Amino acid sequence: MYRVATLIIVTAGLSLAQEGTRVYIANCQKCHDQNSDAHAPLPEALASRPWEAILKSLETGAMRVQGAQLSPEDRRAVARYLGKAGPSVPPTMTGQCAAGATPKATNTSWNGWSPDERNTRFQTAEAAGLTAAQLPSLKLKWAFGFPDTVTAYGQPTVAGGRVYSGSNDGTIYAIDAQTGCLYWMYQAKAMVRNAVVIGPGSRAYFGDLESNLYALDANTGKLIWQKKVDDQAFTRITGTVKLHEGRLYVPIASQEENAGANPFYSCCKFRGLVVAVNANDGAIVWKSYTSPEPKPTWKSDSGIQFYGPSGATIWSSPTLDLKRRLVYVATGNGYSDPEINTADAIVAMDMDTGTIRWTQQASPDMFNWDCGGTGAQGPQKGNCPEKAGLDVDFGASPILVDLDNGRQMIVAGQKSGVVWGFDPDRKGKVAWQTRIGKGGPGGGIQWGIAYSPQEKLVLAPLADAMRGVPGSGGGLFALDAATGRQVWHAPPPTPTCIGKQGCSGAQRSPPSVIPGAVVAPSMDGHIRAFKTSNGEMIWDYDAVQTYTTVNGIPGRGGSFSSTGPVIVNGMLYVNSGYSSMPGNVLLAFGLN
Repeated sequence: MYRVATLIIVTAGLSLAQEGTRVYIANCQKCHDQNSDAHAPLPEALASRPWEAILKSLETGAMRVQGAQLSPEDRRAVARYLGKAGPSVPPTMTGQCAAGATPKATNTSWNGWSPDERNTRFQTAEAAGLTAAQLPSLKLKWAFGFPDTVTAYGQPTVAGGRVYSGSNDGTIYAIDAQTGCLYWMYQAKAMVRNAVVIGPGSRAYFGDLESNLYALDANTGKLIWQKKVDDQAFTRITGTVKLHEGRLYVPIASQEENAGANPFYSCCKFRGLVVAVNANDGAIVWKSYTSPEPKPTWKSDSGIQFYGPSGATIWSSPTLDLKRRLVYVATGNGYSDPEINTADAIVAMDMDTGTIRWTQQASPDMFNWDCGGTGAQGPQKGNCPEKAGLDVDFGASPILVDLDNGRQMIVAGQKSGVVWGFDPDRKGKVAWQTRIGKGGPGGGIQWGIAYSPQEKLVLAPLADAMRGVPGSGGGLFALDAATGRQVWHAPPPTPTCIGKQGCSGAQRSPPSVIPGAVVAPSMDGHIRAFKTSNGEMIWDYDAVQTYTTVNGIPGRGGSFSSTGPVIVNGMLYVNSGYSSMPGNVLLAFGLN
């Protein structure tokens, strides 16, 4: 605890600071401690945010699950305790593009989560405009600052000469890809952490953390339509939508498993799902659920009615198999009993109807935060499922890769530390499984893997880190896509951030591949490039520094976690900053 040396005894007449301390220790510290697996911002990071922004997050934003368990007075007290004092003044932003300016025309892009519908995160040589040999010569061209934030969640999209990026306060920015000047901003209703997708007719599509789906004019930022695509409890869109033939495939997630930590909450009713939406007008075409309709199960000693089954949420971008006309999604854990075989699984849905064609489960995993954050090893309390798992979701998109002789493989990385190969011609039957780490709630494979078609290698970053050991964990693994055999392993370099709060060598960020090289950011704030042939490191950039930004917002680089690098038109773009080591910048690298 960074401000409190001893536990303050709660008595009548406490000061505001004491009230905030009490609420923080009782309700927040277990997740915001540096040794927690909850990915929550550290108190030091929150201290730089206006307290009003923290209050808004607790009331209507990303923390509303936790905020709902507090009284209005307690929410206000803990927000004032954690945040920056003084009134919240909107920052002055400079660097707007000149009136009438238009971006440099280009036919290549990195559009959405991956340049392809298969989510391989591979960019061709022509579209990349960079070779592996040129990566060591990359230099920072410009930095763009996101105001009043400690985390740069979203992955940039680059299309039509513009960079599009969401942010923590729900603002979407359209920025010139060459200069960083700002064309327009749009304010969504909630945080936007998925990548923007640019479609025909100059439209920009994205979702927010209240499951609102938007279509904007990509040139002006004007709203074309907005649709609430799901209204279940604590619903959200974290994964990037997929666009194909005029239809958007939207993954839906939820934080209801967090609400399960409250023994007086009727856990749980959320059902993971994909929503197919008409891209023209936002009309819903079909919905396909990954969990059956929940029913009343049992009551607690205090009379609280529990429900199940539930969960199997979809955190990541769907993968499209155009050959078989299937949508593949990777699911998370179930939230409440009884067990379901669609949790921690790959689920194949018919693209046209949403009908589930097959399901292949990696392992049963029933969990909510009443389990104490330690799964089966933790205390069995009110909401915790009887056979609690370890919270080892598939948080990363599955990828569909081409092998020899016309064969294909679905490959997926799990928080358990296992990379899986599934056969799409045998209803997802497990072809191989390879353990690359110990795994766990905060470890294993977190947000993404990639594929190098030249060597037919799967590139998997490892998020494992030892609690209380700064700089531990990490590494990048190359696996043969046909067999799962480990071809090489690049261990993590000793982090230069050792001694800094939140420093970790864990690699949670999804990597990106161009011919001959893979770029893999790390929680220690470094972006590194490796040869895909043997894992030799060829470029290393330390982003943990201050930046003079093109828009006048004070900039700071930090950890890389849920955001991956985007490589296109001779440039590399990446958002920097996460809860461990905070940051708020979009960085753009080029050759000259």
